[in-house]
Amino acid sequence: MWSKPYSTRPVGVQEARRKPVSKGARAFLDSADPDAPPIRDLPLDDARQAMDELMLGVDQPGPDVAGVEDVVGPEVEGEAARLRCYTPHTTGGAPPRGILIFLHGGGWTLGNTRAYDGFARRLCQATGYLVASVDYPLSPERKYPAAIHAGLSAIHWAIDAAHRLDLPPGALALAGDSAGGTLATALALRTARSVRLSHLALFYPVMVIEDQPEHASRALLGDGTYFLSRADISWAADNYLSEPGQAALPDVSPLLAPALGDLPPVTVITAGYDPLRDEGADFVRRAAKAGIDAQLYCFEGVVHGFMGLSQVMEESRTAFELLARRMR
Repeated sequence: MWSKPYSTRPVGVQEARRKPVSKGARAFLDSADPDAPPIRDLPLDDARQAMDELMLGVDQPGPDVAGVEDVVGPEVEGEAARLRCYTPHTTGGAPPRGILIFLHGGGWTLGNTRAYDGFARRLCQATGYLVASVDYPLSPERKYPAAIHAGLSAIHWAIDAAHRLDLPPGALALAGDSAGGTLATALALRTARSVRLSHLALFYPVMVIEDQPEHASRALLGDGTYFLSRADISWAADNYLSEPGQAALPDVSPLLAPALGDLPPVTVITAGYDPLRDEGADFVRRAAKAGIDAQLYCFEGVVHGFMGLSQVMEESRTAFELLARRMR
């Protein structure tokens, strides 16, 4: 009997609840205060504090790494990225395998490098890459495309760092969690013909802003029962965008990009009980059709954000192990 917590094929609408919610996911969902208002209804500072406290409580401490350093990237369109860099342990003083730029989640509105410290450490340990976690400007104070420009600043810094470390060409990768997955994909598309990437890793990403009829998971799973809701997605998009027409831009909705053929190998990890599940699978389908080495792993019994809920969801460890195999 098949017992892996993930599937390498899309989970269809009729199969959405074939595997029950996992023990860890159920414990996480049941721990929520039923009388607490949704995070989107809180004052912005309170919402950010609530997000930080959640991440600090369920994903830290992370594993030990060889070193942590805060740096600033060069200015791009007025944005100089603040980066927290995690150096992996290596044998005999060898350099890292490459540089992985990581963009955190939080609907472009919440989150920071401190809250995602455990996540970045796990990426560093799993991949053997130097992980540069980007503290990009948040909306609604800094709307699209400020975060994109910060990501480009991070890429310029990483290219220079790769030269200093004498890393081979193509030793640069991108990764993103949720809304950070949108940013990572946008950066990969923008730089596809100028920067050689070794990998693009996306964890339950937002691939398109507006609901698409072929992505039934938003309607099926988006009422808030399973942590992330369609209302949360709309709230985040309203914060991020200055005008509705921007929702159709490839920078904002990468699934609407006219072509994906210049992307590097892609790994997409999704959650079976996530409204964003189907668009992640659709992106893999489109990428594979374009000739890209694209692989989907759908963890069927968990909810959005499970890789950053490592203290309560054992599937998080398996997801990082899969990513390590894909990137080594």
